Amino acid sequence: PQDGLAQAVERELAREELGAAATAWPTPYADPLIRTSVAVGLRLALTTDTSPRAVERYLAGRGLVGCFTPHVYARTADLSRLKPDPHCVDRALAALGAAPGAAVLIGESPADLLAARAAGVRFLGCARDDLRARRLRRAGAEVVVRGLGPVLALVRSGART
Repeated sequence: PQDGLAQAVERELAREELGAAATAWPTPYADPLIRTSVAVGLRLALTTDTSPRAVERYLAGRGLVGCFTPHVYARTADLSRLKPDPHCVDRALAALGAAPGAAVLIGESPADLLAARAAGVRFLGCARDDLRARRLRRAGAEVVVRGLGPVLALVRSGART
């Protein structure tokens, strides 16, 4: 950190993420899940280890900025706060005024699971393939879905009751 290496690495990583944000494909069902969740009154926050500018670019490109603003908690200059540190999850909970027991973190990595646990938040693993599902289960995830379709169906069914 004294010689600026950490800052230089962070700038380069952020530059790469900004470029990727323009062409990134969404997780199937993510956009309708987000929009439906907001429509039925769920309060959302986004917690990520990605550059804040890249997250904003991605959300803007998908028309989703309003679904999260101002509750986007992305990577900060303090790289010791990356997941599994619960810093971004704790910030989201505090800003939303949400009790940890009333929140769910949907994540795709063991680091997401560990951050949720450290924050006292329930965790729903989402894995796009068997390898990722096994990693989440080995890390201790109790519930792992193979996509967001079932979550969207659950939110929609709750909206009808």
